[in-house]
Amino acid sequence: MCFSAPASFAAGAVLISCSVATLHRAWRINAKFLPLAAFPLFFGMQQIAEGFLWLELDGSDSAPHSLSALAFLFFAYWFWPVWVPISVLVAETDLLRRRVFSVFTLLGVSGGAILYLPILENPADLQINLVRRSIRYVNPEMFSDEVTKTIARLIYTMIVCVPLLWSSHVMVRKFGLLILISVLIGFAVASHAFTSIWCFLAAGLSAYMVVVLNELARNPNPIRLHQS
Repeated sequence: MCFSAPASFAAGAVLISCSVATLHRAWRINAKFLPLAAFPLFFGMQQIAEGFLWLELDGSDSAPHSLSALAFLFFAYWFWPVWVPISVLVAETDLLRRRVFSVFTLLGVSGGAILYLPILENPADLQINLVRRSIRYVNPEMFSDEVTKTIARLIYTMIVCVPLLWSSHVMVRKFGLLILISVLIGFAVASHAFTSIWCFLAAGLSAYMVVVLNELARNPNPIRLHQS
């Protein structure tokens, strides 16, 4: 999350409150939609973690590694690349799509481990500093140049966005399109602190899950495969 600790805590509180509605709605429709409905809850928790990091920065331009940063990056690097394809997989009924989403889940597990475990094992390698009123996370031991960093971001984007965009459920596809747009915006205007700012944008978009669940309540059946 960018800007300040109060903004992070406010976003977290709003999203966690929103998750009460989404989880309740999903439970009434079909339990298979619960993982999708939990998006606001987990994004809210992630934003609160970064709120505590803002407090640790306390006006300074940089900070040593911290539990708050490790918690935030756990969600950013490992949790979302696994949770997103799993959520779409659980909601899916088409056999071919389920198989593909299972592969993406495995990619998320392995890719997330590659991103996060080195930081967890050597947190001192993580550099945290403020750039243009945003928090930047850098691990020079892992990404020594912009090319490597860009390739990693593209692979991450594929793992997170493809399952959403290829879901049988139209509203899930629309949510995936919004997430893809947020990634492109992050690349275009916030590459200096992409992880923090994109997670903020995606967190805000997770509130759209209320609309997704309301539509699924009216039409819980997926589209047919030949319509994709």
